[in-house]
Amino acid sequence: MRSALFISMLALASPAGAEPFGAPPSRYAETVNPALQGIGTDLRIRQASCVDGTRCRFAARLVDIEVVGPADRPGTERIQVTATFRQGDDAAATRLLDDILTVVGATMVAYDPGMAAERRGEALLELGEAALSVGEAHLDSTDVHYALSFDDVSGRLEIIAATLRASHGCGKDGTKPGATC
Repeated sequence: MRSALFISMLALASPAGAEPFGAPPSRYAETVNPALQGIGTDLRIRQASCVDGTRCRFAARLVDIEVVGPADRPGTERIQVTATFRQGDDAAATRLLDDILTVVGATMVAYDPGMAAERRGEALLELGEAALSVGEAHLDSTDVHYALSFDDVSGRLEIIAATLRASHGCGKDGTKPGATC
């Protein structure tokens, strides 16, 4: 299976520079494409649109990516990777799942450099299995919260990677009453 190969290659990929969530949303493609190139896939991310530099949309084949940053400072808070599956075409669904997990894996390499390589592979497998079974999963690394939801009626799969600070609703000063920031 192609995804097993990509997962193992992504697990071994070298992380990008420090503080990737400090980069504006518009730099997502240039941050993640080197990780995709490094594993030998022809999948590439391209920018589709960007509004005020705080909300940018990207695409990679049939995978859509939305990257959002705060309006009051540079940086990225949330990366949402989505795809919609068509019923009745198992081969296309397998390719699409491979593509979405490859994009998420490359995002992990680039935006979650503190995650151990072997944990990246485990996390991708957990997310892939959850998509096919229960349709929902949450997992945290040291710096990033990952959330997956799959709606089998609409066929929409959504995986979000957010800074732990953003996923807990923390403000720009790193605090929120009652939250762990």
